[in-house]
Amino acid sequence: MAKPTGTSGPFKATVDEHGSVSGSFEKIAFPEAKDDVEDFFASRFIQSMNKHLAASGEKFFLANPVRNAENDFDFTVASPNGPAYLELLEAAPLTGKYEDAPAAYKPYDYAKFILGEILKKSGKYPKAKVRDLFLLVYVTHWTFVLSETTVACLRYWLSMQPTAFRAIFCFSLFNAEEGTPRWLAPVPPELIRGFDPEAVRENVCHNLDPRKVEVSFVRSSGVKVRHFFLLSDGGSAS
Repeated sequence: MAKPTGTSGPFKATVDEHGSVSGSFEKIAFPEAKDDVEDFFASRFIQSMNKHLAASGEKFFLANPVRNAENDFDFTVASPNGPAYLELLEAAPLTGKYEDAPAAYKPYDYAKFILGEILKKSGKYPKAKVRDLFLLVYVTHWTFVLSETTVACLRYWLSMQPTAFRAIFCFSLFNAEEGTPRWLAPVPPELIRGFDPEAVRENVCHNLDPRKVEVSFVRSSGVKVRHFFLLSDGGSAS
């Protein structure tokens, strides 16, 4: 079954041997089928977690995602407690096409939307299970990348809201092979201590459209210093 996906990918700037600067958007080619999209994100999430932990000599505790049959949990994964399940959920508060989604959002409202989707999914499963169940929230479109404030709100609310999931993660790609994995729940108390979602209720996040980035090269007159700037009319991340 085909699954619509958004647009993501890095903007790569390079400087050649003559000092000329160029750049281009490198779109990530997502698979078309729903199962293949989920395979794509599950494998890269675990790969990115392992790369993130490599510096400390650790390995991520989930491994070897294997696609399950339809009408079952999305994946079976290896865990320290034996086989476990991994479910996937795309964060995409769409009211139309991906291309029509605004570049800005309120992190408080976006986090509330994601929380509602998590609780909706959690409600389908019994709290007592034979195997552990984990959830990965993933993003396919640049406008929906979770800001730090969005993550903080979710961590705060999930710390007080029981779910069917042993742990919840989020993940967005920064190129075709790896991305940024984050823990949403459970998290150490110090990560949310002193945080008040109501204090950021009106905050706005502007994500940068990587397709609209331009490179500007400036030579400083009489000085051997060169600068280049990444410019875009799509706003800037906050």
